[in-house]
Amino acid sequence: MKRIYFVEAKSPGAHIFSKTTLPRLGSILLATILRERGYETRAFIEDISIPDWRELEDADMICISSITSTAPRAYQIAQRFKGLNIPIVFGGPHPTFMPEEALQYGDYVVRGEGEETIIELVECLERGLSPEGIKGLSFKRPDGSIIHNPERGLVQDLDAWPIPDFSLVYNWNRIRTIPIATSRGCPFACKFCSVIQMFGRKYRYKSIERVIEEIRMLASEKTHVFFIDDNFTANKKRTKQLLQAILDNNLKIEWSAQVRTDIANDPELLRLMKETNCFNLYIGFESINPETLKLYNKGQSLEDINRAIKTIKSYSISIHGMFVLGSDMDDIQTIRETERFAKRLNIDSVQFLVLTPLPGTPVFEELRDHGRLLHTDWSKYDAHHAVFEPKHMTPFELHMETLKAMGRFYSWGLILRNLWRFDIFYAFIGLYGKRSVKKGLSTSKRYLENLKASIIAEFDRKTEGIREYFSKRQRPERGVLLNAACIDKIEIQFFRAFFKRLGKEIILSKEALNVPGNVLSITPIVKSLSDRGQAGAECLKELYERNKGKVVNIRPISLYNACVKIGLLLNINLKKIRKAYEKALKEVGGRSFECESLIISIRD
Repeated sequence: MKRIYFVEAKSPGAHIFSKTTLPRLGSILLATILRERGYETRAFIEDISIPDWRELEDADMICISSITSTAPRAYQIAQRFKGLNIPIVFGGPHPTFMPEEALQYGDYVVRGEGEETIIELVECLERGLSPEGIKGLSFKRPDGSIIHNPERGLVQDLDAWPIPDFSLVYNWNRIRTIPIATSRGCPFACKFCSVIQMFGRKYRYKSIERVIEEIRMLASEKTHVFFIDDNFTANKKRTKQLLQAILDNNLKIEWSAQVRTDIANDPELLRLMKETNCFNLYIGFESINPETLKLYNKGQSLEDINRAIKTIKSYSISIHGMFVLGSDMDDIQTIRETERFAKRLNIDSVQFLVLTPLPGTPVFEELRDHGRLLHTDWSKYDAHHAVFEPKHMTPFELHMETLKAMGRFYSWGLILRNLWRFDIFYAFIGLYGKRSVKKGLSTSKRYLENLKASIIAEFDRKTEGIREYFSKRQRPERGVLLNAACIDKIEIQFFRAFFKRLGKEIILSKEALNVPGNVLSITPIVKSLSDRGQAGAECLKELYERNKGKVVNIRPISLYNACVKIGLLLNINLKKIRKAYEKALKEVGGRSFECESLIISIRD
């Protein structure tokens, strides 16, 4: 085995910083490690340049790296070399958490940190030995069975590995931003983040001397350094030592990094950032909704966010704010208020990201277990598409409102203001952001149409076609029976108002649990019913026993979700459902309630 080539799969779509290509370091580092052991290595990064496919066909092993959104492309690349008898090795976050899926397209999966695993795998294959003893490896046996070897411990000495050699990257000379990692891991526990599962909560870092050596070797005044750590300032004392060392060594660089809001509490750290020419800080604010921040386990408050923005900007350091929208505590107003907040506090640039349940995260497991994932087209798991059923919005509302919020932020007013200040960089970012939103809106149409069709098809399957059955057989008066036996006065008032706004007359019944012929019956069951003990149980039992024909129990995840499902049954468009819901909620003084079930019944 002589030639070992690495490929990093291309991103499925553009985003606000697509013009600044920033490769992940894994493939480059592994290529450097194997090159130092005498192998001929190369790294092909599709976001930088189209690979030389003919050269790849001469490889003795091809290693393909992917995150979740690039997984379909990674599998396409693997298929390209099928039949050429070249071992295919997958690595990166997505194959780590979905190894059996990846092994449908390749031979091996390196799970987690791959430095030691890839060395052992190459040596094992050269000797013709079985890889069953290699920790952190999953593989297929010749008979097709899959083996998952035990986990490998995390790398403890980050200085032990060589400095990544970017000259191994095909067409690297196009790049002006250099990624440098000074640490791994993150001590925090955000529910939507896969960093902990991939790199652990223990904060491991390179020595100050080693980082200074990397900066000297890789950076120049013509390049921009991006410290690619998940949290550059997790250990503030150590970060201050590093920044002071940059000053002491007279290193003239411009740099950016990802940080948390807590840096605002350390004036010395901010001073050193400014003195070392920090250009921009990427801050995961995530949300301005206090309940969402708690749900995410973010460990910060809205007050922390306000203070951080004002304090950092007082040091003339730019801020790129990242917000994740669509939690179970968010609604449409949350998205709109987030955009207004970002403009009011003069954040320089933003990304409004759709909450994306990535494999390996608690959010993914929770939504999957509750049946709320809409599909597993991984190319859409890019934080720009709604891929799950939100609690207080439809997927369509989450998707479009997030895009529109980006569009309102990157307004002509923002662009012209930056031009007036001669801030060409952020004027360009504004223009590119505006263009990205326009493109996103145009490409969303087909995605949302397909998504709507699949949601309706799944809804019809679960409700045994009641929607179509009712629309064909309904009475001329288009009546709907609202069975109010399991709801109270306020809840009846809400549903009366809701149906009225939909333009549907209801037949209200609090006594008769049987359904008249050819009439659609909807029985909302609120959370309080489960607290009624025997009376509640008997109510449900009688409902099922006395209704013959189509009877379906739908379990909505919120009151709004229940209203959307009722609207789907009646073939009402989403805008009308939203308006009817909001008006009905206003009529009951804004009092919401939980709807545990909707019993849908219809008889000939």
